[in-house]
Amino acid sequence: MLKRIVTAIVGIPIAVFLVTKGGLFFAAAVFILAAAAWREYARMAGSKDVHTYKLTSLLPSMLLVAAAGAGKTEYFLPVLTFAVLGILIEGLWRHCNCGETNWPLHVSNSLMALLYVGLLFAHIPLMRDYSANSFQFLGFVFSQGELALWMVLLGTWASDTFAYFFGMALGKHRFCSVSPKKSMEGAAAGFVFSIAVTAGIAYHGLHTGLVSALILGLTVAFFAPVGDLIESILKRSFEIKDSGNFFPGHGGVLDRFDSLLFAVPAVYYVMKFMGI
Repeated sequence: MLKRIVTAIVGIPIAVFLVTKGGLFFAAAVFILAAAAWREYARMAGSKDVHTYKLTSLLPSMLLVAAAGAGKTEYFLPVLTFAVLGILIEGLWRHCNCGETNWPLHVSNSLMALLYVGLLFAHIPLMRDYSANSFQFLGFVFSQGELALWMVLLGTWASDTFAYFFGMALGKHRFCSVSPKKSMEGAAAGFVFSIAVTAGIAYHGLHTGLVSALILGLTVAFFAPVGDLIESILKRSFEIKDSGNFFPGHGGVLDRFDSLLFAVPAVYYVMKFMGI
């Protein structure tokens, strides 16, 4: 508990500074987190002797995050295309020259790392730089991208926090076999409060209108817990308790960012689709 408290005391001001600052500082921080997350994934897979290719999976994953930080989304498709080709070719080379068996397992795992870590993490700087249009909220002036990112962060936090406390107090019915400690009561509370927080910021901060605000609220409320469950089934598959110890007392990067990795890309494209 002491480690958790100290990490929170140190980490929260740093996170606030980086999100507020944006630009190169924020992009660099996301790049470091993505690299750490890829390493966590590769180590988890490696514990079951499942290979994750560094050259053709790690490198393009980092290129995707770097391209997003530089605002070069037009590089996404070429990077992904050559990464897929590279992973398939490296798998062939390893099979023929290194005696690597079960070709589909290692290749698909490397593709999974590329998409789960590289592609999804790349959307965090994309969201932060969504638009430079200014909005005033709670007496502060935000760019649209910054406020949108705060909206997702706080909506995700509401989902996790209220699900935990309501689940502890009222939980009686198991929610999902992937995560036996989660309850239906907690999931319902997290869903409702996530909608309330996200929609409130969207409506009053981004001035989206009620229907759009509710759609954004539903998006975060759905995708945040799904992201958490995906990481849970990943760890359960590899028989790992925590993805790492990047945040002392809180686990690894994937443990802390699992919900955001789903909620941020989903909200990003919902906003694009609705023209917000």
